[in-house]
Amino acid sequence: MKSLLPGAILALALAIGGCRAAPIYNAEDVAYTAAPSTTAQGFTLDDYRAAIIRAGAKRGWAFTDEGPGHLVGNVAVRNKHFATVDVLFDTEEFSIEYKSSRNLNYDASRGEIHPNYNSWISNLQNDIQAEIAIMKAG
Repeated sequence: MKSLLPGAILALALAIGGCRAAPIYNAEDVAYTAAPSTTAQGFTLDDYRAAIIRAGAKRGWAFTDEGPGHLVGNVAVRNKHFATVDVLFDTEEFSIEYKSSRNLNYDASRGEIHPNYNSWISNLQNDIQAEIAIMKAG
């Protein structure tokens, strides 16, 4: 019996450790940059839409247009892990909100998901800000 106990403890530790989860991250009301007012520069909502799509495409995000100031983004990683987000935006700021996922250990009751999802959202946020900065510097 003693010889089975260490193996059972190790198996349990691996099973628990393999199910990592973190509080879900939503990027809310993120300003594009501290640059001067975009209206003075003449950028339209469509310009921001195009920049967001370009930014996401760099990391495999595909977007569908849901109306003015609303995109739905989808990403598939290794054709195994899937996430869908709402991207709400205007000419001053944007938000990225969780919509759904597959194979990312999402737990709605605890508001948790695999930490890689949070990295994807953080990267998308940074990429959008960088793309808008490029557009404004243009």
